[in-house]
Amino acid sequence: MVGFAVAFATAQDGSSTVARKRTTEKHYAVFISHSSRDRWIARQISQEIETKGRKWGIRTFLDERDIKGGDSIPDTIRTEIRDCDEFLVLLSRYSVDRTWVLLEIGAAWEIEKRIVAILDKVSPHELPDVLVPYKAIDLNGFGEYVKELLQRARRDELT
Repeated sequence: MVGFAVAFATAQDGSSTVARKRTTEKHYAVFISHSSRDRWIARQISQEIETKGRKWGIRTFLDERDIKGGDSIPDTIRTEIRDCDEFLVLLSRYSVDRTWVLLEIGAAWEIEKRIVAILDKVSPHELPDVLVPYKAIDLNGFGEYVKELLQRARRDELT
């Protein structure tokens, strides 16, 4: 996000002038991968993360909200995965074997992103092979994940 810092300068005649300087604010970005059939849950996840993480500049990427008309869907997804700080995948009966979800997981894995699987009525033995080494979180434990996320974002902000 780009903002403006306002600086006041005093001229020799005592009048004030305003100078605007462009600043870049750092965000901690979370990519949310999900099936379109789970969009309501994905929206709730996004809202919870952004509400609780507002103080630390946490933002989420949701395809339906953040891809605009005329945007290249594959290019936008590729860019957002590349630029995110962590990758969250909502795994449900609808998404566990969806091609796009599996492609997004593979892309995040390839570039060594932190991958967090949130499980909605999916057991750990149903995970795609690439996610087996990662600790998955049941949707009922989502609040604990958010606490951990806030800690990571705070540490990132301090560096």
